[in-house]
Amino acid sequence: MPLYLVHYGSEIGLKGKNRVDFIRQLRRNIQAQLPVEKVSLLHGRLLVESPHEDLDFSRVFGVAWWTKPLVVEKPTPASLHEAILTLAQRARERFQEKPTFAVRARRVDKGFPLGTLALERELGAVVVEALGWKVDLSHPQVTLHVDIVPGRALLYDEKHPGHHGLPVGSTGKAVGLFSGGIDSVMAAWYMARRGVTVELVHFHAFTEARYAHEGRAGKLARHLARYLPQLRVHYFPYHYFQAATLDLPPRQQRYELVVFRRFMARIAEQMAREQGGQAIFTGDSLGQVASQTMENLAAVDAAVHIPFFRPLLAFNKQEIIDLGESLGFYALVLEPYKDCCSIISRNPATRARMDVVEAMEARINIERLVEVTLAARETFCYLPQGEALKEETSPSVST
Repeated sequence: MPLYLVHYGSEIGLKGKNRVDFIRQLRRNIQAQLPVEKVSLLHGRLLVESPHEDLDFSRVFGVAWWTKPLVVEKPTPASLHEAILTLAQRARERFQEKPTFAVRARRVDKGFPLGTLALERELGAVVVEALGWKVDLSHPQVTLHVDIVPGRALLYDEKHPGHHGLPVGSTGKAVGLFSGGIDSVMAAWYMARRGVTVELVHFHAFTEARYAHEGRAGKLARHLARYLPQLRVHYFPYHYFQAATLDLPPRQQRYELVVFRRFMARIAEQMAREQGGQAIFTGDSLGQVASQTMENLAAVDAAVHIPFFRPLLAFNKQEIIDLGESLGFYALVLEPYKDCCSIISRNPATRARMDVVEAMEARINIERLVEVTLAARETFCYLPQGEALKEETSPSVST
């Protein structure tokens, strides 16, 4: 069965007495997110057994790098000679000319007859004699790694990079506002990379949540779920808020977007309290659009009573797009979709006045609006393997 060597990030390795908790969560997540048989702790690294040949461990936050090593059972100096040449020949295929190289050994099994430096020199000499490669210990083009562990040797020349971070589930839970755009999905990705269990709240303008689930919002959720043990998205109808704000006077119409964002924040706060979350978050970037001025962000913050995070606050739009594109999110964002915020006034107030905001909320009976919208929730659970399950939730409540 294929074996993978997985190295967790230094951020985990430098933890103190609670390091074991982070490693335990990382092992759980690997087993939940990828088709593996066994995950074992191996002297500061993880050894993963799976029947699959091409697993991508970058989907699991907390992984610094991984590789698929050449395994030598019950190694001896002689058996490692053959193995190091096999590894070198495999690495040679990536270069047009003979590359420079170095051998780096790690001897965990102190019973092995050769010490680390002696092993590096002996195996390096084998490669030089057989292949004519030149040694470069400072800047080698190829590094041949040899890890001697009890009962076996693991040899590898490539380290596939992970996204580092912390294992999802190791730092708490937060509920995010999810528009179906690139900002909100990347905010969720960043929160998850910090070890947060993420749940999302999405407002849709359809007659049924299934249309949002089958459209862009659901497709983005499926792609994001590749990085999570599971992802729950709570879908809420927009039409209750829309109906309540149809006859606003002109002075209040410019505040509709700020009030809607405060309304969504209240919904997210209620979901966080219900689901055991400690915070809520959005994909806001300071000054990016009219609703994201300092004054308007503060007005939204004032609507809730739990921490409100904005992981993209200091990013510009292009930075967000570039990362989203590299991860495969941006192509999905380009699909047509009816975003509720785009339906609202196109000339929103940039500096919200709280007296106007509060008067408008009183006019539309914001508490009742939150109540009926919460009762109309529909929830889908997205799994890393691509499945999506609809959960039973409260039936819709009419106004």
